[in-house]
Parts: sequence; C-alpha cells; structure tokens
Amino acid sequence: MPSPIAWAALVFLGLTTATWWPHTDLGDSQLYQVVARHMVEDRSWTRLRYLPTVHPRFFEHLPFGFWPFALVIRLFGEPALRPLCAAFSLGTLLLTGSVARRSAGTWAGVTAMLVLAFPDGFFIRGGHPFLEPLLLLLATGSAVPPLLGVPRARDWLVCGLLAAGACAVKGPFGLLPFAGATVARALVERSWKVLVTGTLVGLVSTVPTVLFLVTHPDWWEGYVRHQVLASATGERLDGQNAWYIPFRTLGSRFWPGLPLLTAGAVLALGRPARAFRALLPEGTPEPARVLRSARVLLLASLFVLLALCVPGRKVWNHSLVAFPLLAMLVGVGLGPWLEARLAPPGRARRARLGLAVLALTVLGASAAGAGRLLFPKRCPASGVLAPALADVPPGAPVLVVSTQYEWTTLAAFAVERRWLPRRLPELGAENPDGAHVAFVADGAPVSASGWREVGRDGRWRLLLGP
Repeated sequence: MPSPIAWAALVFLGLTTATWWPHTDLGDSQLYQVVARHMVEDRSWTRLRYLPTVHPRFFEHLPFGFWPFALVIRLFGEPALRPLCAAFSLGTLLLTGSVARRSAGTWAGVTAMLVLAFPDGFFIRGGHPFLEPLLLLLATGSAVPPLLGVPRARDWLVCGLLAAGACAVKGPFGLLPFAGATVARALVERSWKVLVTGTLVGLVSTVPTVLFLVTHPDWWEGYVRHQVLASATGERLDGQNAWYIPFRTLGSRFWPGLPLLTAGAVLALGRPARAFRALLPEGTPEPARVLRSARVLLLASLFVLLALCVPGRKVWNHSLVAFPLLAMLVGVGLGPWLEARLAPPGRARRARLGLAVLALTVLGASAAGAGRLLFPKRCPASGVLAPALADVPPGAPVLVVSTQYEWTTLAAFAVERRWLPRRLPELGAENPDGAHVAFVADGAPVSASGWREVGRDGRWRLLLGP
C-alpha cells in the first residue's frame, strides 16, 4: 500500500488535474502562454511580446521564468505546459512535506502537504502556466537548509543557487522565503554568523539578475523602473494599496489551514500551557528539535508576510510565497499530537485507509469533471457562438468592444483561437486592423454602419462586419 506521503501527493494531483478538463479562462496563464509561444516563433529568449496592441514589448516579468515554457513548447507543444507546471508544484509540495516530516514526524509531513494542497490559489495556479509553480519550487527550496538547521558551506551554496533562480523568475519576491528562513534561524540560534552569511548569500544570489538588467537597458527601463519601482512606490494603478493585503489574502485563501495555524503558534510560543502540553505529549522524540522548528517557521512566516506589506502596490498572488512556510508550521504544530494519537497500529492503519479514500475520491471527482464547478464562466467564443466563428482563421484581427478593459477575454482569444484581439471602447467608423468580427459587450456604443448581429452569449453580442 502506498505511503501516507504518496496519498497526500495524489490528493494534490487530483485537485490540480480537475482544473484541466473544463474550459478555463485564467487570464494571466493564457497571457504567459502566448508570450512563450511567441518566444518559440521568434526564436528569442529575451525579447518578449504579447499582442500588437497590448504589451508589444513585454516587460511585466523577467524572461527567465518563461524559458521552461518556451523549451517545453518547442519540444512537446503547448499541451505539455500543464503537466510541467503540475510537476513544479508537486516538487514544492514534496519539499513542504519533507521539512515538516524531518522536523516532527511522518504525519507532520502529511498534514503540511494536505494543508498546502487544498487552497485554491495553490492547486489552480499549480497546474497552469503561471509563474508561481516554478517560483515556489525554487524559493521554497532555497529556504529548506536554514529551516532544518544551521546551514553548512555546501548548504549555503545550494541556497544561493536556488535563490538566484527564484530571483530570476520573479525578482525580489523570489528571495523572501530564503530571507525569512535565514533571519528566523539566526534569531532562534542567536547567531550573528548565520545572519551575516545568509545576507551575503542573498546579495550574491541577485548578481545574475542584476548583471542581466544592467547590460540590457530596455529591460532596466521596462522592468526595473516601470514594474519594480512603480510597484514599490504604488505608482502603478493595478493591484491594491492597503498595507494588510497579504494578511487578508491569508484569511481568505489559506483554507482549511488557517485555523490550524494556532497549533503551530502554540507550540512555538509555549502558550497557553494546557494546549502546549496537549500538542507536545510526553514521549515525543526530540522535543527540543520540534520546538525550535516551530519557532523558526513562525518567525519565517511572519517575516515574509510583513515584507509583503511593504510595497505600495500589492497583488494577492504575491502572498503565495508564504503558503509553503505556513503549511510547514501547521504540520509541525500538529505533528507530535498526531504521532501520539496514531501510534497504535490499528489507528495508523485506519488513518492511512482514510487518506487513501480521500485521494481516490478526489481523483474520481477530477475524472468526472467536478472542476467545472470552479469555472462557471467562459469566454464568449467557446459557447453558443462557436459555430458562427468556425471560419475565423488564426491570426485574424478581432475587435473586443467594451467600456471595461477585458483582459481575460483578450487573453482567451489570443491563446485559444490565436486571434489578434484589439479592445475598443466603441464600435465606430475607425477600424485600424480591418477586422470583420466584433464582440460587443452590453453598454458599449455602436455607431458604425454595416455591422450585423449574428448571435448573443450572455452580455456579449457577436457582430460581423462588411
């Protein structure tokens, strides 16, 4: 019979693959897929583009996170992107379980994996071409050595290499787990050496990204000035400015793990005493190690969450870098109690059986199409209007007429139909692309003549032009 760790991994695979079968309109992942597609078409690794009218030069993210996407598209085609991202996310899940297991036992590892697997922000983004799957794998991996103990020279080297990769994927956010783990370990060990060494390793890990930016003026201007600095100062209009957004994200998306965080906090703080004694039963192997791990994880998690509050502009998915640390904290907090409760062979057998039933149920629900419940909306080209669009070829200009920006609709048209959509606030006489297809949202004005309505889907009307 597979181990409990294996069943927990299957739970995640069931959850993330459930998002593969229904029609999904995940705007950012579709945008990134088009960017990677163009990298392959252009045979360029650093000159990125999206659409002729939207990010004709793409500087929103560094190019390195798209390299695995472009490589997989070149070798296996775009359908391989989802399994690639699921593999990255599975790696993060296994790292999370490994830290918790080595700190507080097998059931701590299983608990940490389940707590990380269930938040929708992790399993939905974990199986699609977002940047988070690779980012979380590298960033979490860079934090593992200081989470487990005082790193040795070889460990610091591994930290630096993984942190450099995480920084190359998503800039400063990639460094936060390593920084949080290093600061936490230094505080718990009361070691200036750990803090100084970790700071030096962190600085060195930024060198490859900095060298790329200073030798590419276009990226310095587009990424550093208009992305990083504009986000730090709050000049960008997208996102949210409230300082507490990372904590609000934790409260709204870290479920069912949120209430279980109290177990990790109690173990780390030793208060209240009665709860502490219940969570750390007599006979727990190496209780000092468990307590130190809980303290390190609590401090590291708080460091990352507080650091995420600093930039002026905040986006909820930035907080995902803290989720593996938080899941480890839950696992370590509940691990000793679970090990004691499941020590009798009969209980352990029933727990493994329950875990197997959970995994098989999730896998069965995924195969049955339960993921459709997560995506009730779809782009207007994939529903009742699809037959009328069968003759619109790839590369055709298509107008999206709306008073809103409609980023998700643009992304869906670009990735699924390979059209060249342009958003206009009004369907007037101006038609710079010579388009013959227009999707007009309710409330958008139409003043041009010669267009005829051929169908409707929800708030969208499909018009064909002369």
